Amino acid sequence: MIKNHFTLLLSILLLLYVNTATIASQDYIRRNADLDLSPKNILIGSYIGGRSHVKPMLDIAAILIERGHNVILVTSGNYTPASEYPTVKQVSLGPTIDYNDMGGVTSSQKQFDYTAIKAFEGQILKSYSNNFEKFKNAAKEYNIDLFFCHALVNDACLDAAYVLKKPLVGFSSYAQMVAPATYKSDPILHCNTSLENASFFERFRCTIIQPIKMVFTMYPFANQLNNMRKQFNVESSSVGTGDLRRISLYLLDTFFGFELPQSLPPNIQEIGPVLPREYPPLTPELSDFINAHKRVLYVAFGARFTTTVENNSKLMQSFVEAINKNMIDGVVWALSQTSKDAFYPTLNPTDGSQIQTSSILNNEHPHIRIVKFAPQFAVLNHPNTKLFLSHGGAGSVHESLYTGTPMLVLPLGSDQMGNAEKLESAGVALSLNKMKLDVNDIINKMDILLKDENVKKNAKRMEALAKIDSKRKYRAADSIEYILYSSSLNEGISEGYLNEWAPADSRMGFIRGNNLDVYGAILVTILGLVGGILWGIFKLIRFIVKRNPSSDDQKSKRE
Repeated sequence: MIKNHFTLLLSILLLLYVNTATIASQDYIRRNADLDLSPKNILIGSYIGGRSHVKPMLDIAAILIERGHNVILVTSGNYTPASEYPTVKQVSLGPTIDYNDMGGVTSSQKQFDYTAIKAFEGQILKSYSNNFEKFKNAAKEYNIDLFFCHALVNDACLDAAYVLKKPLVGFSSYAQMVAPATYKSDPILHCNTSLENASFFERFRCTIIQPIKMVFTMYPFANQLNNMRKQFNVESSSVGTGDLRRISLYLLDTFFGFELPQSLPPNIQEIGPVLPREYPPLTPELSDFINAHKRVLYVAFGARFTTTVENNSKLMQSFVEAINKNMIDGVVWALSQTSKDAFYPTLNPTDGSQIQTSSILNNEHPHIRIVKFAPQFAVLNHPNTKLFLSHGGAGSVHESLYTGTPMLVLPLGSDQMGNAEKLESAGVALSLNKMKLDVNDIINKMDILLKDENVKKNAKRMEALAKIDSKRKYRAADSIEYILYSSSLNEGISEGYLNEWAPADSRMGFIRGNNLDVYGAILVTILGLVGGILWGIFKLIRFIVKRNPSSDDQKSKRE
């Protein structure tokens, strides 16, 4: 017995020795690149500003700050909350942009179209000189090493980086403007987001006619902007989203599954949904309200968008009726930019009663809570929140998909119509028309979204995809550090800088990059061969006819 125990102990010791020796002899692959990169200064620039445009960029910047880099924010208004980003310094471009001062596009009853883009034109031209100088001066004052610019109508930031010869990273959630695909379009052009099942005439209209209309609409503005650029020795460029030849890397705050899949070149990367690591908790009042209601509808239209008095009143009436029908038992409405005067004084539900809106707005209704601001992610993340009525902005969409909350979308402007279509295609939302808002339609669609099992399955599927893809903001930070490292090796932007990412067609020109010269040569060769064959056949037929004896006999007989 003792001998057996001794043998067993010896075997165990021998096994441990062998394993230890094996482990000691193994080397492990290092997963973290050891970049010799000293702290750098990064400028984040956004002309439009606001939480939806700036916060995702700051969430990426927060990772870079943890790695020792310094971040300067240049934007409109005064955005940076010290509690979230205490080390970020801000340079203001001026007052916060008020969309309603640019023609009231978001609150008018007119269908959103080119007027929404044209509304920005005067504002951009008016502010370009001031913004360009502020971006340039901030870059010199803080010794900026890299520009990280939100690309939407932010030409001054993009141009300042180009003039100062600094590496430039673009940022947008709008893939179609940055990387257009032949089978995709956008409601801005009065087309569907997907042309996969469109007829030939619809594809022709959306691929040729509507883009040409857009070019003609934008041409006067682009011409004026390029004339202004000449005053600052900036070469002419595209407007709106930037020239890809000048941008080192384009980061897209979206993900395939929500965004229609397409091929992207290496210098354009989808890294969304970009979401913060932490989020503000529910206030005690909101927490008590939501905990006391098991089927809550959350309503919010962002910090910039409003709709009409008529639409606000129809929405309020639909909420009251949905509660009366026991479809939902609670509503949280974050009014934000919507004033309490933006409602009719009296609601007239279908049961014949009358309700004073003032009583609801003053939180006298036991099942409706009106707030100026709500910690949106915390509300959506609560298990009692079953439905989200939103304008369909990118930030709201990402938070809703991440928390698996179905959406009822009321698009009011910008990219929201396209987002609504994509959400419907994903099977997690239904949309409303701000031009034809109807109480019964709102209630019916709420009922479908709350009961349809397919909607619930799709919401779970999209939730998993959003959570997986949300980790890619670290890849975005890694890519920005690589650009900084590459530029330090190249001593700035020099010949061959980032050629490893730039597709060859960007250097070959339009004709060579698309092999049009090759296809042209093939076409000429084929036409030449076909023409030669036809000419040879024609000559052969003439020869046969001339040499045919029967033809000569018939001719002589006729004579």
